[in-house]
Amino acid sequence: MVGGPRAPGADELAMRLHTAQARLAASDLPQEIRSRLQRHLIAVCDAVKAPGTDPGGCGRRLDGFLAALDAAIAGK
Repeated sequence: MVGGPRAPGADELAMRLHTAQARLAASDLPQEIRSRLQRHLIAVCDAVKAPGTDPGGCGRRLDGFLAALDAAIAGK
């Protein structure tokens, strides 16, 4: 298998990351806020790819990103 075995829950996490990126792309936010959130999402994605990563911890990071995205959308 290329890249080694996948951690349990990796497919669900990948789907959630894809959905989060699509939500950010579809949002009508000012450029400064969008850029900040994009960097936040990149940090989450980098954490997911780190060796020995914990999918549960990455899920919590993603939850934090989604909360920040929801707050930005609600506050715009």
